[in-house]
Amino acid sequence: MRYRHTLEDHRCTDPFPRGRPIYEDASTVLHEVDGKEHALYCQNMCLLSKLFLDQKTIYYDIGNFLFYVLLVKSTESNGSPYSFAGYFSKEKTSVDRNNLACILVLPPYRGQSYGQLLIEISYELTKIEHTTGGPEQPLSSQGFHSYRSYWRRAIVQTLLGESISAATHILHNECALRGHSHDWERNQRIFSLSRLALLTGIRIEDVLFTLDDLGLLEFWLGRHIVCIADETLHRVVAEHRINLNLRADPNGMILDFNIT
Repeated sequence: MRYRHTLEDHRCTDPFPRGRPIYEDASTVLHEVDGKEHALYCQNMCLLSKLFLDQKTIYYDIGNFLFYVLLVKSTESNGSPYSFAGYFSKEKTSVDRNNLACILVLPPYRGQSYGQLLIEISYELTKIEHTTGGPEQPLSSQGFHSYRSYWRRAIVQTLLGESISAATHILHNECALRGHSHDWERNQRIFSLSRLALLTGIRIEDVLFTLDDLGLLEFWLGRHIVCIADETLHRVVAEHRINLNLRADPNGMILDFNIT
């Protein structure tokens, strides 16, 4: 700005950061901000995202959205303790079960897995709500690759982590009801698509796409199931170079708040 007094007139004196913290780890904090309570702040974020996202269209009617603001902890002692790095938004009530409407990571913070962190948090919130969800469609090319990477990681992790006793119990019940018997390996597991969706928070159509994409989908006794051995999963991880390490700290969610 040309004059200092103009800068002072536009200086924001409201407290920062806004909203309430819902996640924190060693380097980042995520705040939930209600678009209705902080309308101007959220409108400014939407207008900022238009500089980087061609498909961004909503930036005034934001009262029905929640914004999750990503703040990176500063290592400098003489400035603000946080730096704004990005955000994602989602509708408070989505008919299409979308758990993310818009996502932005500012250019200086790209390539540091912050986008994956925001995607992971969006699904953690979905699991807390005991439902399933996914991103608003259509996805950009970059968005599709980011989500496919997360879906692969989350689903393979779930398949590897589930207890064998639960899987065996499901299998025995199915066989007993239909009069079938099978000599299954001890490390073989069977899952329904609905169970995988519930455990991961991922929409069942996205679960179906990911399993088919990885070649893990089977058709058994008239329905689609996942029936695989641990050796198969490890082979798929190696072939597709799936990184099983999650970006979010599993102990980072702050759960003493009410989901809107």
